[in-house]
Amino acid sequence: AILLIFVAGCSAKEQSSTYVLEKNGVKIELTYYHDGDKVLRQTANNTMNYKEMGATKDEVKKALEPLAKQYQGIDGLEEKIDFQDDKAVETLTIDYTKADKNKLKNIPGILIDSTTSDISLKKSEENLLSQGFTKK
Repeated sequence: AILLIFVAGCSAKEQSSTYVLEKNGVKIELTYYHDGDKVLRQTANNTMNYKEMGATKDEVKKALEPLAKQYQGIDGLEEKIDFQDDKAVETLTIDYTKADKNKLKNIPGILIDSTTSDISLKKSEENLLSQGFTKK
């Protein structure tokens, strides 16, 4: 029973906050896993509808594959794209407890403040809301 209480107590600290944006055929869903204001990890689920984007599957694939290669081989970062018939689904996970923020800041599409040691949920939320995201 003591072990169960300890495990429950540890996992209760982590919370999640999710933000969504739909624009030009792209739906972005960002989830931040955090302990208070400190972001521990983040997941992004991006769904790109070819027809709504005004592009073909091949055009989207040609544009995204070179970018996706830049995400590979970085500790704490996982990225994959599933090119389906009518849409592409990208899943990106960043574990800030493992990732080197200096390596992350050089990757297109990742905005990160490398002047602080922690990622702030409050600052991240302010940035997302100013870009048109809504909190889920």
